Amino acid sequence: MKKAIALSLFLVCLAALPAAAQTFDWSSVGSAIVLDEGLTNIYDLSGPQVFLKANSVGEIEGRFPVTNTVGSGTNITPAWNTLTASLVDNHSSGWLTITLYRVDKCTATQTPLCQINSSNGADDSVRCETCQFDGGFDFANNAYYIHVLLKKTDTPPAIALYELALN
Repeated sequence: MKKAIALSLFLVCLAALPAAAQTFDWSSVGSAIVLDEGLTNIYDLSGPQVFLKANSVGEIEGRFPVTNTVGSGTNITPAWNTLTASLVDNHSSGWLTITLYRVDKCTATQTPLCQINSSNGADDSVRCETCQFDGGFDFANNAYYIHVLLKKTDTPPAIALYELALN
């Protein structure tokens, strides 16, 4: 009897593993950005961050492909509903715009799901900003990416992206 109970508990725990494994989030450091061609002399990559140089003015754009970290052959729908960006924006003449897009695999129609427009902080402290969206990721029929724009119109701002995450 004890062996049957132990075996039953083991099987219940084993069956719960796939569900527990599907709680992982997607994330990427800012320096992993795939940049558009353009003003290569105004930005730099250092450790986890992509940032606009202190003495530069201009903008850079890039993308982060979103991959399914929880799906499988039987479950392709992560329960993500929050985009979080770890960033620095300390001045009104600089900002980051971060947009999560869904792309239909057959029509290539792009649909924005949520957007972060950075707010000005009081100093160079790294902070998180978020946006909420309706979940419903469907990697069987769609692809997903995050578009990032870093922009400065004057030299005082510190503008940097450290990390993006979906959860």
